[in-house]
Amino acid sequence: MKWFLHVSLSILLFWLSGCALKKEITQSNAYIITIKNKQIALSDTGFINHGNNYDSVQIFSAGNILFHLEIMGNYICMEGKCLERLAFNKRFFETEHYAELMQDIMAQKPIYDGQFLRSTSQGFEQELLLDSSHIIYKVENKTLSFRDTKNNILIRIKPLP
Repeated sequence: MKWFLHVSLSILLFWLSGCALKKEITQSNAYIITIKNKQIALSDTGFINHGNNYDSVQIFSAGNILFHLEIMGNYICMEGKCLERLAFNKRFFETEHYAELMQDIMAQKPIYDGQFLRSTSQGFEQELLLDSSHIIYKVENKTLSFRDTKNNILIRIKPLP
């Protein structure tokens, strides 16, 4: 009877693991990540993962996950709660930005189609004064700083040595 129970449980676990949604990660890098807005204030070691139509940010402290954000298709999920990209932007950034803003930030690409883009010797910077936000965005040597001074939002990503 025990043998039958063990075999049945093993088959069930094997079958369930085959049904799990697996996301293929093509690139993963370790950073010191700082995220600050009205809902969150975190700064610790984390990973940014990129895959096919998938990006994720995970921040850890003492081996425990403190923050998990996933960008999948038209949705951004934070702590397991998923919203459409524009709704997420409204909640996270306190204003509606274009849908791909967070994905562009995580990929360290210019934002807002490169408006007011200034090249620097080791990257680029942008300063955008919008109706509801004042953004200062810099990417240099894989170090990123996104600051919205009107809404008191900070995202800073610095690679681990």
